Amino acid sequence: MSEDKSRFKIRKGDIEIEYEGKSSEVTERYKEAFEWITTATVAPPKPEPTRKLEKKDIEEKKEDKRGGVRTSVISPAIDELIKEGFFDDFKNSSEILKELRRKTVPVSSTQPVTMALNRRVPKKLDRIKDERGRWVYRKKT
Repeated sequence: MSEDKSRFKIRKGDIEIEYEGKSSEVTERYKEAFEWITTATVAPPKPEPTRKLEKKDIEEKKEDKRGGVRTSVISPAIDELIKEGFFDDFKNSSEILKELRRKTVPVSSTQPVTMALNRRVPKKLDRIKDERGRWVYRKKT
């Protein structure tokens, strides 16, 4: 007497389905599993073909990238400190940063402060190195 048994194994990527049983049942399960696995796996989207960007496209991207009108915050705050007399004696960039933060000026590091200070050096501020080798700033006399 022979047994009426069959089995199948389907593997696609990380998905694997295996079934063993009566031949009529295996055929039916195979059809269901094959249909499910072909619809369940989604191929990754094909990358768009690269094309040369036109001037119009570049301008649109620039407009999308910017969040709106940008106004300088640090420079006017430094000008205000100059008017108030904060720079009557020499101040280093760390001291200036602390004062700007105390006045709730949104500044993250000394780099933008130093850049704003250096733009004012020839006209409004003097800059020299102190005994530690750090740049210090004072109101131009």
